[in-house]
Amino acid sequence: MAHQSISWVAARALLVTLSACTATSSEFSLPPPAAQPQPTPTPTPTATVPTTSVEDALTQVPGSIASLYQLSLSTDHQELTIDPAPVAVRSVRDRKPGGFSAHDSAAGGKVITLEGGPFRHGGWVRASLRQRVAGAAELESLGRAGYDLDQQRDLLVVDGEADPAQTVFAFSADRAKLGVVGICTGVTMLDFGKPERPIAVRKPVIYLHPAKTQRVQVRLELDGELTAAYPTPGPEGWDVIAAPDGTLIDRTTGRRSNYLFWEGTARDFRIDPTRAHCVAGDETVPFLEDACARFTLSQTECTDFITYWLPSMVGNPYNLIEFVDQDVYGRYARLNIEPVPDAVIRSFMVFARVESPVPVGAPALPQRNRGAFTVIEWGGADLSAPSPGR
Repeated sequence: MAHQSISWVAARALLVTLSACTATSSEFSLPPPAAQPQPTPTPTPTATVPTTSVEDALTQVPGSIASLYQLSLSTDHQELTIDPAPVAVRSVRDRKPGGFSAHDSAAGGKVITLEGGPFRHGGWVRASLRQRVAGAAELESLGRAGYDLDQQRDLLVVDGEADPAQTVFAFSADRAKLGVVGICTGVTMLDFGKPERPIAVRKPVIYLHPAKTQRVQVRLELDGELTAAYPTPGPEGWDVIAAPDGTLIDRTTGRRSNYLFWEGTARDFRIDPTRAHCVAGDETVPFLEDACARFTLSQTECTDFITYWLPSMVGNPYNLIEFVDQDVYGRYARLNIEPVPDAVIRSFMVFARVESPVPVGAPALPQRNRGAFTVIEWGGADLSAPSPGR
């Protein structure tokens, strides 16, 4: 399990190609930069040839890049994925810029393949775009796109097994307009935007444990679309007789159940890596068992939770996992319960598949405590899964 820290944002990708490394041109969405005095051009330095492996380079990502991006390499070294925050999968649009090809990743970033690949060497250099881009037309295009040509920035330099020519990747430092510039004989801009498709909120289930058998009314107010619910709630929500052992009887139908189930959609859930954990697929069970203990799930509740999510997680190389702050989750899915419980414990897990360990904060999960009348809820969202309806 990797424990470090970065920040991501959710994203949508728009590819713009601009020169000899490119095929076509289309609109680029970054705003124009503020007017800057033109400095004296700096002579282009001698190129730094990377000699370390690209895997080693990706374990030494500079902080300026790690705060905004996640970089991972496929096991066959054919694809370099550059991602912002994971979001629901979108349609894939392939492009062929010439020196490399790129298509949308599952998390809304880019998957990059070198034409002369697979990837071989990789390294980080500190330089400005003006120092690395020789062509005046390419520099002018970068300037119009909003890039500060003289800003010293961390650049990723790679080459391929079949072609030792270097390709350089620069990264936008604008958190609201994430993007990557690929530089070989020309310049290619890969712009990340906002996600368009909703996220499926899966299997939130609500367990009621009153101190005595009594009538309980539960009303859910969702900032999104409610796509399923069982038992079927009435106009004012669920109306049940709840027993201390968790057994529920629907007062309308007389049917028994063990919990209240619902599913819906959302658009704003994303992973904050400073609050996340990176867990190997084969370590999923002990991690989730620890989470159950922290959120005081009973043995039955924990079994329900793990057996529902395990098939989506155990086969992944790694899972990036965050348990969303209860107040944040509560603004999305508001619960009104009568009578008012002594403790409401809501664990909502968002996660995404990642190919290799990524830097995360890995904070300790909060230890919750039950009361005389306790409400337990668990649910989650797989940000790597297709959007609802796909």
